Amino acid sequence: MPSVHSWSESNGSGEVVTDGIANINFGSNDSYNLAPASYLITAGANSFKKYIRCKFTSTYTEISNMKFWKSAGALGTGEVITAAANATFATPSAGASGDSAIPTTEGTALALNSAEGAATIVYGGSGVSGYTGYLRLQLQTTESTPAGAVAQKTLTFQFDEV
Repeated sequence: MPSVHSWSESNGSGEVVTDGIANINFGSNDSYNLAPASYLITAGANSFKKYIRCKFTSTYTEISNMKFWKSAGALGTGEVITAAANATFATPSAGASGDSAIPTTEGTALALNSAEGAATIVYGGSGVSGYTGYLRLQLQTTESTPAGAVAQKTLTFQFDEV
């Protein structure tokens, strides 16, 4: 039977984990399934950081070769999405992450480990949560970023399963 996977987001100062989120929208608030129109980002400001990870359930043998990148969607003027793989959770804030721009090709994709730090996620292994390490994402803007909604982006997560 193949794995079932879903996205999870962690929020708050005490790290509240929500599995099965519906979107990874950026905004001026630390919340999951965010409605961007309710939490606008002012030009020149940053979104709150997003701490997301993939959770594997069902029955599988091994998940490996986990990669993440932005595969489609244009960045607007003065707009950048930063990303770090296998980040340590910290209370999300709008302070600049200091991370590099998200990769835009599979060849430069971020490599993810398991939450426990291994290169693979083995079903039923001792101490295995089924989560990947954290991806820390942030939308950063400049004063030249135009007002209004940004273009939709496609973020790709790829993995091998045996």
